[in-house]
Amino acid sequence: MYQEPPFNPDDTRPTTTVPVVNADVAARQPSTGQRVLGTVSVLGALGFTLATVLILLSGGSNPTPSPDLTNGITVAQVTLAPSNTPQPTSTPDPALTNAPTQAVVAQTGFIFPDIAPTLDGSMLVVMLSAPVEAVGGAYPQLIGRGDLNPFTIIPDRPRNQVIEYTIERGDTVYDIAQKFGLQEETIAWSNDRRKLWTLIPGDKMLIPPVDGVIHIVAGQPTIAEITEFYKATDPLLVIDSEFNQLRGYTPDTVPPSGMRIFIPGGTGENINWAPPIVQSTGGGGANGGGDPNTVSFDPGSPGSCGAQPIGGASGWVRPMSNYTVTRGYTDYHPGIDLAANPGTSVFAANSGRVIFAGWSNWGYGNTIVISHGPFQTLYGHLSSVNVRCGDNVVGGQPIGSVGSTGNSSGPHLHFELMYNGIRGNPAATMAF
Repeated sequence: MYQEPPFNPDDTRPTTTVPVVNADVAARQPSTGQRVLGTVSVLGALGFTLATVLILLSGGSNPTPSPDLTNGITVAQVTLAPSNTPQPTSTPDPALTNAPTQAVVAQTGFIFPDIAPTLDGSMLVVMLSAPVEAVGGAYPQLIGRGDLNPFTIIPDRPRNQVIEYTIERGDTVYDIAQKFGLQEETIAWSNDRRKLWTLIPGDKMLIPPVDGVIHIVAGQPTIAEITEFYKATDPLLVIDSEFNQLRGYTPDTVPPSGMRIFIPGGTGENINWAPPIVQSTGGGGANGGGDPNTVSFDPGSPGSCGAQPIGGASGWVRPMSNYTVTRGYTDYHPGIDLAANPGTSVFAANSGRVIFAGWSNWGYGNTIVISHGPFQTLYGHLSSVNVRCGDNVVGGQPIGSVGSTGNSSGPHLHFELMYNGIRGNPAATMAF
């Protein structure tokens, strides 16, 4: 059994398990026989080395492929100097008819085994000679911030409840309806009608999830009666609607006063989207025993002039110069918007009589309306009004200045043209 040798203070690794050699044993001189054996060993090694050198000098330049590389390409590099050493011959295998030639070896710097490679040699040359193309630019390992979207895409799910919308400056009922994919009438039927014409920024409007009517219960109507009033077909559809909290109710139930009920697909009254124009026809004047023909615009509004005699007309002129058309005429925008710098002069589009001059509660802000016989023109969002009720004006006369009052998102003139109170496209009467 081996025993740990005693600690030697000269040992830099005292924990080693290698025994310490005794100094007097190491100092012993070798015998004569040992010297002879050493000499013979040295001479044998020199002879073996010389034989190896001779074999290498007399051998060919093509090394023999390793047996375990016969299924692939041997990638030993060769020297292409001609060799006089005869090469072994063998019957060519038909599978090697496409084996690479010496030219292929010269181009690639590789030799190939006598076994058919898995890739045609000529094809390998083409592949190796093809230029390397960078992938992904100069730094393919880097991913640009715009290449990936790290955020989860949330689908646009339909709403299942009524929400409140905060009115912003420049909003119109049409714009709000378009924003939520609803009809204008749905917005009107679901809110206080007085809000429709004076949209005050910061006020709240109820926005249903789909087209229909929001009804605030008052009195003692049943759910069936409410449904019928808004021309809906089935009170059970109202009760079962996910937009309401009517579980346990029946068509004959009288809901509590103040409850908000949404009637999907319901319709309310016809909405007048423009301030009214009231015309009256008398008996032809004082001698005729009756009132003369009169016209008024939005009676009761702060800027209304009341009933005024119908003014005469001449020719049409554009109400402004140096403008940009920013919005044309549509059913929900019954006029044309002409953008210009604040303070730009606005002209009467025809001769006539002023029937409205001042503030409009219908979102027009400071407004002027002029009667031209059967025609009327409206000038909205003005910064200043330079005419008064009952004034007679001529076409091209300055009457006010461009502004952004009322429901306006920027300085422009909103211009409308009406025939007997019916709005039409101003561009059909004059060129813009």
